[in-house]
Amino acid sequence: MGICVLYRCGVLGLFAGVLVAQRAPIPRADELPGSPFAIRKTWVIGGAGSWDYLTLDPVAGQLFVTHQTKVQVVDIASGAVAGEVSGFGEAHAVALDPNGQTGYVSDGRSNKVFFFDRRTFQVTGFVEVPASPRALVFERATGMLVAFGALPVAPPPPRDAPKPSPSEAPTWWCTYPGNRWPPPPDYQSVVSIIDPEKKARIADVQVCGLLGAAEADGAGQAWFSISNFNSVGRLSIFGIVEMAHNRIPAELNGAHGSIAANGTLLLDFRARVGPHYRTFRLGNRCRDARAVAVDVVHQRLFAACANQVFTVVATDTGTPMTELTIGPGADAMAYDASRGLIFTANGGGYGSVTIIRQHLTDSYAVIQNLPTLQQARTMAVDPSSGLVYLVTSLYGADLRNPPANGIGTLKLNPVDGSFRVLVIGN
Repeated sequence: MGICVLYRCGVLGLFAGVLVAQRAPIPRADELPGSPFAIRKTWVIGGAGSWDYLTLDPVAGQLFVTHQTKVQVVDIASGAVAGEVSGFGEAHAVALDPNGQTGYVSDGRSNKVFFFDRRTFQVTGFVEVPASPRALVFERATGMLVAFGALPVAPPPPRDAPKPSPSEAPTWWCTYPGNRWPPPPDYQSVVSIIDPEKKARIADVQVCGLLGAAEADGAGQAWFSISNFNSVGRLSIFGIVEMAHNRIPAELNGAHGSIAANGTLLLDFRARVGPHYRTFRLGNRCRDARAVAVDVVHQRLFAACANQVFTVVATDTGTPMTELTIGPGADAMAYDASRGLIFTANGGGYGSVTIIRQHLTDSYAVIQNLPTLQQARTMAVDPSSGLVYLVTSLYGADLRNPPANGIGTLKLNPVDGSFRVLVIGN
């Protein structure tokens, strides 16, 4: 055999440290669901390489899994792979048109967003974007596709460089939390708004920070985490589309705007915010904001940070409402509005899903911390059934040539062919 799969090896010293880091509030007995959540099914779908976001089509009963150079399409009735969309450099996210015919894939390596036919799983076209795209959402109110991409990191100023005053700061200089000088590397990102009908970008919006997960709220706005600022941004897709269609960058109320030669509206929100862009600070305890979800009905923003902090913010005032402790390494979140449940996929440590109950009294409580598997960090929820889907691989070490310094220096790698879907329900 020669291969030690991590969750079977019983390395007690390693797990002891993980368990300490994984603590979450103990729920009251009356907060637990009628039956606790558990891993109900495991589907081994195979394949190798890294993976990223999941997208569920509850009508067609299909789960779209971005997996390195392809998207695996899983039939959620049987757990079988129904097909795949292939040919990508590095697939990150899938968005679906509500017409049931077209899907979209962000390819971070090629700086493109691809279109595919959801019946044949064949690629039908693409749109180039200026920055490496990761998160991708379809905004229903405007019918636009929104891609969130990262630009190359700009080096920070020299340590002995004088700090510019606010009036002297160049437009590219991002205002970092605190008063650090020199600032950390200047992470900047571009949000590209794509018209799917025309297969063309209509606007590119520059913002400060390193962007993570994103969600469209169905009311003309897109929300996205800004991990190195411990913040969440809100972009008015409706307002930007209106400006792009009317070609009126002069009405940006303080933002720098222009029209490119190809007709794309170019906006720069790096130096300031305005009526079409707002940021929400998540508090001093949040570090590395990764996941975001929105409750439009109750005007609440949910965010999960990699350092085990879950926070709720009022979207009308920006007021922090509450904080809870979740598992480590959260990278994705799902909100089941009909059941009042919020799930965070925590890929750190042994892997877990933290389940939070939302009450009508605007109070929140952790009702369960469910152990899953290492690196199970992205998820999708089925609003019709309440089932939650995660993916991961088993991790193991090659023991045929053990290191001289002992088992603690073993390198863990994904086990070939072990990539799987975890189905969680109660």
